[in-house]
Amino acid sequence: MKSNLEDMKLFLRIVEVGSLRQVAIEYMAEPSTISRRLSALEKRLKVKLIERSKVHSFPTDAGRAYYERLRLLLGQIDTLEREISDSTNTPSGLLRVSCPVDFGALYIAPWLHDLQQSYPGLNVELLLNDQMVNLVEEGIDVALRIGQLTDSALRARHLGNMGVSIVGAKSYLEKKGVPQTPEDLKAHDFVLYNWLHKPNFITLRQGERVEKVHMNSQFSANNVGAIMNVVKKGGGLHYAPKWFLHKEGNNHDLVEVLEDWQKPSYPLNALFIAPSTDLIPAKIRVFIDLLMKNIKQVVI
Repeated sequence: MKSNLEDMKLFLRIVEVGSLRQVAIEYMAEPSTISRRLSALEKRLKVKLIERSKVHSFPTDAGRAYYERLRLLLGQIDTLEREISDSTNTPSGLLRVSCPVDFGALYIAPWLHDLQQSYPGLNVELLLNDQMVNLVEEGIDVALRIGQLTDSALRARHLGNMGVSIVGAKSYLEKKGVPQTPEDLKAHDFVLYNWLHKPNFITLRQGERVEKVHMNSQFSANNVGAIMNVVKKGGGLHYAPKWFLHKEGNNHDLVEVLEDWQKPSYPLNALFIAPSTDLIPAKIRVFIDLLMKNIKQVVI
């Protein structure tokens, strides 16, 4: 196909210049080579396109009609290739991003707005959803995922790890008691994130000590904001991301427990579709670059 396209471009140039010999000079080739390529094109089309002479070459009626249509088609191909190339190098078009509701509302929405200020040709659609989405079926460019990734053919950029704290409302702790050791957690209720906290175990470390404790729960939800509202009402303890607690500020209704025990963190990844790391569309590349720059605000 590539050789056919090159022969078509050669034909256009022969018509425009009017001389096989002059075209041969431009192509730095022998006139016989140019003639053979033209003959191959005519043989493929089964029609004579160019009348040759020692001095000039000019198109036949069929050659003139072919030239006019071909010139338009090749011009469209050139335009298409420029547009596709620009889409890889210049951020533009629609960027569709999916991420968890609270995290997206607090951080991703304003970051995407900042990105648009730098790239006016970029349109943004932010989809806030605490469920896993299928990037291909939903037409998503980038999905942010908190937690361990399952096996996937998607490309992933690890952005960092999110720290957590165990917190409860003062009213709940006054009623149930403040846990002093991981063992004490067995007597407490937890409000859980229903897909992130499966299985319902928490592993705590203090020096060389490792304690794995089951989290008893009768209430779970798929949204951090909803969970924290239940926690503040005295519904139980929650293994909460520090970025959300930072949002709460100095909320005196919430108390952190077992502060001297190390809790595992959750990985944060950006998932996207690209044929290779060298061919990431510009709109995706600049967004991920922005995430890498700003994520230190939340990876705590």
